[in-house]
Amino acid sequence: MFKNDYFTEEELACRCCGKNHFSDDTLHRLIRVRERFAKPMVINSGYRCPAHCAKIGSTMTHTTGQAVDVSVAGGRAYELLIIAQEEGFTGIGVKQKGAHSGRFIHMDDLEPVPGERARPTVWSY
Repeated sequence: MFKNDYFTEEELACRCCGKNHFSDDTLHRLIRVRERFAKPMVINSGYRCPAHCAKIGSTMTHTTGQAVDVSVAGGRAYELLIIAQEEGFTGIGVKQKGAHSGRFIHMDDLEPVPGERARPTVWSY
């Protein structure tokens, strides 16, 4: 992972083991989103090792290093969703129910998998 002005290696690393296999291409895209968003972005989750995903019962999307969850709510969530799509994130997950502290936008730039749903795609949690 290269140095940048917005995100640290630690915040993009796996919360359980500290490994960081976050994709440089995805990080470049994330930086473009951050520059256009023009507000700090709190990262809930970046890279996750397979053991961490299994422990929390999550899909393996984050194990590719091409996914990130950003804490955001309300109008800012809508703004972030639009910018993320315009910058080439093709998977957008939206969690905007419950306590504000638990709300986030998931963004990934995974390639489409033959036989699975077409991208871009948006879903809710």
